[in-house]
Formats: sequence, C-alpha cells, structure tokens
Amino acid sequence: MRILLLSNLYPPHVEGGAEILARDIAGSLEKLGHEVLVLTSWYGLSKAQQDGQVWRTLRTVMSAHFDRRRSIWQQFSKLNNYYRDYHNAANAQELQRVIAATRPDALYIWEVNGIGINSLLSVLPTLTIPIVFHLGSYWFPYALSPETEQSNLRLRWFKQLLIGRVPSLTYTSLIGVSETVKQKYVKVGCDPQRFEVIYNGIDARFLDLPRSEKEEESSHSKQLLFVGRLRAEKGILVILKALDILTNERQRTDLHLNIFGDGDEVYINELQAFIQEKRLTGAVTFHGKVPQDELLAYYDRSHIMLVPSLWQEPFGLVIAEAMARGLPVIASDVGGPAEIITHGVDGLLVAPGDEHVLVSAMSRLLEDANECQHLSEAALITVRERFTIEGNAKRVEQHLLHALHGEIANSGMVGVGIT
Repeated sequence: MRILLLSNLYPPHVEGGAEILARDIAGSLEKLGHEVLVLTSWYGLSKAQQDGQVWRTLRTVMSAHFDRRRSIWQQFSKLNNYYRDYHNAANAQELQRVIAATRPDALYIWEVNGIGINSLLSVLPTLTIPIVFHLGSYWFPYALSPETEQSNLRLRWFKQLLIGRVPSLTYTSLIGVSETVKQKYVKVGCDPQRFEVIYNGIDARFLDLPRSEKEEESSHSKQLLFVGRLRAEKGILVILKALDILTNERQRTDLHLNIFGDGDEVYINELQAFIQEKRLTGAVTFHGKVPQDELLAYYDRSHIMLVPSLWQEPFGLVIAEAMARGLPVIASDVGGPAEIITHGVDGLLVAPGDEHVLVSAMSRLLEDANECQHLSEAALITVRERFTIEGNAKRVEQHLLHALHGEIANSGMVGVGIT
C-alpha cells in the first residue's frame, strides 16, 4: 500500500509530540512493508524542498494565537497569520499536485493546523482515494466554534469572522487518539461507526533503554516533574500552589520542581511572579524546551510526574512516557489522562484545579515508597499492553487496509460540517 501522509510539521522540524508520532507511525508502517510518502511544510527551512520521500513544500503559519494583554499592534500582526491558518489556496493546489504525481492508494491526514484548514478541506471532496484522518486534537470542532476558556464573546466572534465558512469534513474513516477525542467529533456530527480509537504509542526507547537510579540532587531531595506547553490550561499554577502548601505551610524542605517546556510568555511571567511572592525560587527550575534524550534522563531521576491539566487533554503522551520509565504519575481525572491511568492501580487521578487535592495525592506518594513501587510496576505493564508504537502501528495498518478495501462501516466517502 502506498500511503500519502499529510502533516503540518514533520521531524526534524517539530513543535510538539504529534509530528514525532507521525514519523514513528510512518517508520513502523514502512517496516510492515508499506510505502509512506510525506507531504508537510517547510517550517524550519529557508525554502521549500523535497527530501527523498518527504515533500516539504507547504507554507505554514504556526502559533497564530491571540495571546493575552498584547498591544493592539501585536494583536493586529497576528491577524494575517490567523487568517492564513485557515485559508491557503497554494497549499490546496500543492496537495492536488503531489497526489497526481505520486498516485497514493490512500491519504492519511494528521495535523492540519497552520496550513490552510479550509482550503485543504475544500479539496477533499474531489479526491477518489480513501481519506483517513488521524485526530489528535480538536481542530475541526474548534473551527466550527472557536471557543476556549480564555475567549470572550467579542474575540470568538472575530475569530469566526476570520475563519469564515468551514467546508465539510470529508472522510472515509477516522482514527482518534482517545474516547475523549471521539466524543468531541461525534458531537459535531461525525459517524461513530466510522471512528476507531487507537491510543498513541510511545517511542520504543522509553521501554528499552536501561533505567538509571534516581539521582539525589541534594540531600534527601524529592524531584517533581512537569513536561508540556506552558499555558494556563496545563495547570502549572496549581502545582505551584500545592508546592507552596507543602513547602511553606507544612515545612517540607526536600521538594524541587523541574519544569520543561515553553509557551505563553505572559503566563510564564505570572508563574515566576507567584514563585517570587511565595519564596519558592530555590524550589523551582525552568529548563525550557530540551531534546528528548535529555528529557528521558529527567524521567529517571524524578520521583513524581505531575499532569494537573484544567482541560480535556486529547491524550497525554508524557504520561505514557513517564509510566514506561517507572515514574509514578498524578494527573487530572478528565480527558485522555483518565483513559490512560487506572486510579490507584498504575497512577493517581485528581480533580482538576484543586491544589489541596493535589497536595493530598503528592503527600500520599511522597510518604509511601511501597505504593510508588507498586504503581511503577503496574504502570510498566499498562504501557507494554496498551501504548507501544508497534501495537499502535499494526492497528493503524489494519484500519488503513479496511478503508482501502471498502471494509469500513457504511463504506464510501462522507462529509460533516456546516451546510
């Protein structure tokens, strides 16, 4: 089977985990005997180019967000980017050109944010090959109703004006990375019978590389870990409030929080102001964005991974990665994380946004080494059974073959969206 994989980004030029997963799936499908071609943007390069089976020929607009409290001019400079996130006729033409030149058996679509969502969707009804979406975010429901917790009514109206009329989502079948994602898309009209949940698989290195002993960076220190985008919905302030309670109210001097990732500068400044106010400077380190190999070492040396998201994460890849390294995880009991973790068996789940509940869960693990060990052992079993890239790729392969041979329920192309 010849597969054309469409993704906004593709390694080595990456922003997050989705494009790394796309590469891992592509490599695994090739090992299973399939030919995988990739059409992506030339993000990170000075010009478009073809690199073997990878066409880096799409233009992209990334991070076209309306950040809080920016000046009017800064907001205005975002408008063109935000518009081009949805409207890019050149990219739609390039997709048609590459399909005509390569004649794939199936189009396998990953992330499309930043490469002209509306323009690409408008092309899909003209195609005669199976179209399979691999959905790891809520980009289509968002396009239909661009609402977030930080959006006000005026901003939502303005975003909708820029987005314009969203073409139908035309597809043969859909893959979602969690039941949470599936429900979001079913809610806007997608056919649940054409929708298969295939959980993300982690890089084999997280399971295969030897685990180093936990390093005590200072006498009897306990290392806490957060990995992810530094944005309000990730709940980092909740971690800091919990750390304040444990350090200042309960007089624990053995805790250190390592924060990995980059993101919203305004939010980062708020976090640093809170750290200064609560005198937590010596207990928190911001490491920024680091290579995966360096991050893997911190998984090993840490004692607890904290994922207190305030929103419904589509999945939560860092949770599976931490579990594979034997690192106990405390996560919010919503969205993808609640599908990965079985509370009290291979991790702990807590109500989102409540630092006192988080303190209780952290104390439970900090004071009970035996439970940490039991959770770690069970977590490793969970990952091996449910979240390996090999198992993930085999299920994706079968899904694509079913789509190719017309074996999907209610087979044929369908569309959903605003009519």
